[in-house]
Amino acid sequence: MIFQLCYTSTASREMERQDLVELLRTSRAKNKALGITGLLLYSGNRFVQLLEGDETAVRDTYRRIVEDGRHEGLALVFEQEVEERECPNWSMGFQALEDSEWLEFPTADGSKPGLRPMIEAMGRAKAMVQIVRERGLDPASGV
Repeated sequence: MIFQLCYTSTASREMERQDLVELLRTSRAKNKALGITGLLLYSGNRFVQLLEGDETAVRDTYRRIVEDGRHEGLALVFEQEVEERECPNWSMGFQALEDSEWLEFPTADGSKPGLRPMIEAMGRAKAMVQIVRERGLDPASGV
């Protein structure tokens, strides 16, 4: 079984492109060494991240993220065991989305479109990862 953990957070300061590049470079190296895969979405100073792999490695990584001063307001969206990885080839896939792109994601309950309302509903957080995969968004383009 593969353990998955998804969280959302707010950047404690504005993240410039170089900040994100460095964050990805470091994360990808650590994740690869630990056998962790996942996806990081970023929009309007908000992060959504899915981590997957060995439960101990994922939980230890999440604990380090909680203590990382670049994040605040962390909220666990879901954790679960699954048969197979959602992101088997991404040591840390990344996609920066403009606010307008978040508006394209469906809100089945009629709530206001956008990142925060969508992430607050557990089922839609997992659906978001699936939508990114189905749309063929390159998680590493431009980085």
